[in-house]
Amino acid sequence: MAKPDFNSLVEIFDGYDPDYLSDRESDRDGIILQADMSGNLQESLDEFANKAEATLLNVSPKEQFERLFRNGDLFINFNYTHTLEQIYGIEARQVLHIHGEVGENNLLLGYPEGDFSPEIIQDDVRKKGRRPYRETPLKGYIDNIEDSYVRTVYKNLADKVESFKKEFQIGFVEKFLSNYEINEIIVYGHSCAIDFPYFEYLNQQFPHAQWIFYAFDDPTRWNIEDMVACVGISHYNIIGQERV
Repeated sequence: MAKPDFNSLVEIFDGYDPDYLSDRESDRDGIILQADMSGNLQESLDEFANKAEATLLNVSPKEQFERLFRNGDLFINFNYTHTLEQIYGIEARQVLHIHGEVGENNLLLGYPEGDFSPEIIQDDVRKKGRRPYRETPLKGYIDNIEDSYVRTVYKNLADKVESFKKEFQIGFVEKFLSNYEINEIIVYGHSCAIDFPYFEYLNQQFPHAQWIFYAFDDPTRWNIEDMVACVGISHYNIIGQERV
């Protein structure tokens, strides 16, 4: 999300070109209305999470997780659903839904603030549909669009995508883990390619804890190795396991 590619917008809005021969404003600004209806992720996210929650009615507990979970464990859950509570009987007070949870109107989706770096625009300067193209940063490309309606479309969408940044909820983690001494941290089902501040905070607060990472493929293992080096985690083990 932090690296959107606006090169494909010409195809997305094909057929919505402003009609300057029409007397109706709707024939000219229709492309703007189409853009305003695009990229609204919150409703889609809510629908996705609600559907995932509904599937829990047909889910049975996995034996490997029942062996892994112990009384008194605390869970920082990056999942929106109540899988832990409904399927494994974990008490709600033991689970922190760090990205929000179904039914609470607080679902988070986005990229870390400051990571917004859209793809370079391949500008067809000669308008012949073939290379060579001129590589232009998105902002400069938008500023140079002569058609005011099309320029507004690009600017509105760029602003909308840039607004998808999220803040890390470190304060929630601090409150959740207050008065606890953590000796072991298990990371399961996380790509470890994002959310570094959470791992960094846990490592700073519990520097002697033993970390156990589950890697389901080589890219995940590489992500883990990069992350632990970046964060400075000293005591860790990586376990390879098939995804369930």
